[in-house]
Amino acid sequence: MNSIIVISILLACIIIFLKSPKMKGRIGEFRVSFNIGKEIPNEKYIINDLLLFHEGKSYQIDHVVIKQTGIFVIETKNYSGFIYGKDKMRYWTQVLNYGKNKYRFYNPILQNKNHIYALSKIIGKKDCFISIIVFPKAQIMTHFSEKVGSISDMKKWLEQKRDNIFDSSEINEIYKKIIIHKNNPKITSQEHIKNIHKLQQNIKENICPRCNNKLILKEGKYGDFYGCSSYPNCKFIKNNN
Repeated sequence: MNSIIVISILLACIIIFLKSPKMKGRIGEFRVSFNIGKEIPNEKYIINDLLLFHEGKSYQIDHVVIKQTGIFVIETKNYSGFIYGKDKMRYWTQVLNYGKNKYRFYNPILQNKNHIYALSKIIGKKDCFISIIVFPKAQIMTHFSEKVGSISDMKKWLEQKRDNIFDSSEINEIYKKIIIHKNNPKITSQEHIKNIHKLQQNIKENICPRCNNKLILKEGKYGDFYGCSSYPNCKFIKNNN
């Protein structure tokens, strides 16, 4: 009888663990990683769960795929329900239970732009990155000009025909530069979480998360926005909403 109780408790703990937000996120990342496929020497390199520390800031990147057609930076959001948002909105909305529950989360397009910015500084290249946002479970209810979609959309974008911008030696060199940071992290996961909270607070206080200069209110074609005071050296923007 005691052994049955112990087994029941263990099973309950396992179920709770599998349903935890952290574990759900890991499951989503695994599904995306599986569908990215395998590495092909000199043609395709894959780096998962990359933690970078650059210029005093940390970045956690779910997946980087390096091909001759470009560098794909993939952010996975393992949310369920319905997703609403716009390309440049600071926050998007997750809707659950037929509209009874709504939750805001930081725009992953903007999040991935910061990831790409850090990678560009590390490898010394720009204009070669392709941002992909993947929702393995949720239904995306609005149209985005950026690549935001399902796992099947991601596979299509990865396999889409493009002109080569690198040769095999160049992608090998890029892979080596990034993998050095992967294998020799300068920051722990706990420190990264603290940095995220600090970055979010800085943005609220109109401090640029990239260069720490002041964000100032400006007039734009589509309305007012906050831009970095060090523009054009820094092009970070925050919508006025």
